[in-house]
Amino acid sequence: MTRAFSGTYRGTSTAERREDRRRRLLDAALDIVGTQGLSAMTVRGVCEQARVGPRFFYEAFPDLDGLASELLLEIQDAALDRARAAVVDTAGAPADKIRAGVAALIIELTDDPRRAKIIFAQAYGNEALMRTRFAGMRRVADVIIEQTRLVLALPAGHDTAVAATSQLITGGAAELVLVWLDGGLDVDRDGLIDLLADFTIAMVDRIPGVAGRLSAGSG
Repeated sequence: MTRAFSGTYRGTSTAERREDRRRRLLDAALDIVGTQGLSAMTVRGVCEQARVGPRFFYEAFPDLDGLASELLLEIQDAALDRARAAVVDTAGAPADKIRAGVAALIIELTDDPRRAKIIFAQAYGNEALMRTRFAGMRRVADVIIEQTRLVLALPAGHDTAVAATSQLITGGAAELVLVWLDGGLDVDRDGLIDLLADFTIAMVDRIPGVAGRLSAGSG
């Protein structure tokens, strides 16, 4: 009697082995790009570090840009999830919630300098990564909009002001962190978090006034 192949080898399924290879490739990419830069990553190099054969690389990712983009997306998702959780878990005034969210985001991205380098510095000059970075910034802005409405309970009619403010916060914060990583801002990480939190709180506080001027101007 012929025995059907179960796909299980040494106690692991085909899907589990595929996911393990994918994970190792992502970890190898994090190490290479986060320490040497995007230009240092090659299929051969990442496969050797991950101890994965090239044919399995192409089973997991279409090319190096696909690998780098998925890594960037994973870093962004982890930071956003941590920031959301911090806002939800923090009691107190809206400013306290905003400060907790900012702190969680920056800590998640800078606890491992490789992650910070990838998300803030390595995307420039690579079209695929820039698209992922811009998409990530829009998602951060969407989270700011979502959390601002929850925290401040804003009435209807503030959509444009909230959207514009969230984009300014996201873009400004990203550039400030990039300058800090490059040594151009003489503060420690706690000081950076305080700067970003104060800036975010000040911008959010101005939303009702901005909304009022926009409404008056369109009237």
